[in-house]
Amino acid sequence: MGSQVTDGDARRPGGTGTVPRWLVVLAVSILVAGLTTLVVFGVRYTQARAAQEVATEREAASDVAAQVIINAFSFDHRNVDESLEQLAEASAGEFLAEQEQWADDVRTRVVEQKAVTTATVSHTAVETLDLEAGDAAVLVVFTAHSEREGQDDITGRQAMRVDLTREDGTWKADAVNQVGVTVPVGESGRSVEELDAPEEQDDPATEEESTPAPTTSAGR
Repeated sequence: MGSQVTDGDARRPGGTGTVPRWLVVLAVSILVAGLTTLVVFGVRYTQARAAQEVATEREAASDVAAQVIINAFSFDHRNVDESLEQLAEASAGEFLAEQEQWADDVRTRVVEQKAVTTATVSHTAVETLDLEAGDAAVLVVFTAHSEREGQDDITGRQAMRVDLTREDGTWKADAVNQVGVTVPVGESGRSVEELDAPEEQDDPATEEESTPAPTTSAGR
């Protein structure tokens, strides 16, 4: 008699009846391990992207805050309008509204005194950063050097807190407030952060004649 071949044997190479259990277990283990690796990689990639985004935004906020301070305290009587325009472009909210109030006074004082004031930022520190809300606050330490016709040069070191908000994907200043008091360079080496807050003046526009740029504004 000839050998009989069942339908099941004919459908399996080599005529085996079933797939070995160990092969099934191995295949499942490999699949699970592969999925686990993908999940772990995905989580780590997401975390890395989030951390990179935060680092990028911190740097961007610091750069904008520093530039705002430079624009706010750097004026030249030969092109004061250009300086005011640059400051307005990087501003928003209350800070921008306040500039409309004191811009004419700054222009008059700078031109009359033939002043050239230059601000140099020495340090920035991000105090707060909320990407979801689109808010940030940066502390900026800087030195302002003022030259005026017929008067001695004045150099002072001070710190400002710049509050920022995001508008159309760009950080802009909506409040700038002084921290501590101005320290005349050469007369005191104390840190600005260690100084007491200055007493309120009736007229902030004339509080510090050495810096022709009243930039304090209402905080949040």
